Amino acid sequence: MKKEFRPHPNDRHNLLCYLSSMLITFFGFYSFTYLVTWLTIEKTGDPQLLGNVMAMTMLPAIGLNLVAGRVLKYYSAKQMMFITDILTGILFIGAYYALNTVSWQITCLVIVAVLNKSIGVFYKLSNKTILPDLFAPVNIQIVNGYQTQIRQLAIVSATMLVTMALLWVTPATLILIMGIAFLVSAGLDWQFRTRSNLSSDSVVTVKLDRHRSWPTWSLLYAVLGYLVDATIAVAVPWLVVSKLHSHWPLSWFLTANATGILLAPLLLKRWSKQSLLTLTAFTGGCLLLMWPTFASLMITMFLIGALRGQINISFFTTIQQIPTNNRNILMTGVLTVIDTTTVIGSLLAPRLILMLGSWTLPLLGGGILLFCLTRLIILLNNQKQSSSDIDENC
Repeated sequence: MKKEFRPHPNDRHNLLCYLSSMLITFFGFYSFTYLVTWLTIEKTGDPQLLGNVMAMTMLPAIGLNLVAGRVLKYYSAKQMMFITDILTGILFIGAYYALNTVSWQITCLVIVAVLNKSIGVFYKLSNKTILPDLFAPVNIQIVNGYQTQIRQLAIVSATMLVTMALLWVTPATLILIMGIAFLVSAGLDWQFRTRSNLSSDSVVTVKLDRHRSWPTWSLLYAVLGYLVDATIAVAVPWLVVSKLHSHWPLSWFLTANATGILLAPLLLKRWSKQSLLTLTAFTGGCLLLMWPTFASLMITMFLIGALRGQINISFFTTIQQIPTNNRNILMTGVLTVIDTTTVIGSLLAPRLILMLGSWTLPLLGGGILLFCLTRLIILLNNQKQSSSDIDENC
């Protein structure tokens, strides 16, 4: 059944402000990430240095999630988004002046990249936490779908936009433009109308019962998904270079994956009743077919993009709709687990490739599929047992 955005008090105003803010933030973040990549290679020609820079920017996310969760106890998610966008804007404007005055530009860029990622940890938590305060529950999944599409559009187009912009402006000027854009995004953040302030639409919250309401299985499916993402990020480029003996197919595979993610919200509207278990099982089945041929990787990368997009939308919608007055703690735990899984997957994937070679992705898919089938059998047995108990009581 097709889902449409339903009008609720202030939801349309919030939707316009929220999506506009997301558009600026995502384009700014991914454009800056690509700019750092381009400048590092352009200035040094050292891919190892680039790898070290990317690793350094990822480190803050591991420890700062817990810090961000504590800070969110004292500031609302709206205030946190506003503050982080302001800080990012000031950081980029400061970077513009620094790049025009100092000779150690790469070092300056690395510092800015690490600080930007650190600020982004606080922004990500507040962004995931604020949706129930901005939109009615019936609209949260739809908004998550819009956000997924905007994010993927930013990833796909950032490279092209930055490359074109560098034909007319310097890298420092481009960073200045990004900084000003983040200040505009902060203004949009401040215009959010939270539902907790609406007398006509009160929000009922209850304390989360960890033993009964903690989304253990949903989180486990999400962990498997992010483990797949991390493994694919390493395994597919390796397959392209070592088995297909070429570099150009990688861009086609990444485009296919991005196209699948862009279509995920549309697919979720038509098949909204598909559970996380089912979507995870289909993901495992796709991995079974990921053999080092152009046709196989092209098709499976598209399908996995579509499935992973649906899983992420459904998962975060489930988390955001859990009734709790400790949403910041819940989301902090979720994001910490997810980020840790990504790091573990990135470290584990090369070792799996060394041991298993081209069988890495199919064997991972087989393990996931076996897990999902076992879980499904247990659920069916529990359902039969419950039906039997009801019949006996009758």
